[in-house]
Amino acid sequence: MNTTKILGKAVEIQSQGTIDNTETQTKEGLTSALIIGQFMRGRIDKPMTIHQGNIRGQLGHEPTNIDYQAVQDCLDTGVPSVQVLRVGRVIVDPEV
Repeated sequence: MNTTKILGKAVEIQSQGTIDNTETQTKEGLTSALIIGQFMRGRIDKPMTIHQGNIRGQLGHEPTNIDYQAVQDCLDTGVPSVQVLRVGRVIVDPEV
């Protein structure tokens, strides 16, 4: 058996220690999002991919709509695109 004081050159199994990566953030921010809401226009049958270039064309320009504001805020934070599912307006009948 060869004995050496430099462990890096030894030909035996060596322990590199334990590194805990469970708390490590792999990404700095939000990279994708899904928002369900009521919008002026857009598809109802499946989600749409919305980005800064098509938000007005796909959803209609509604700066007072809270759902539209949520999509715009998400895009303004740097998310490249948002999946948006449009739902219809809910009509509540008080007699039922």
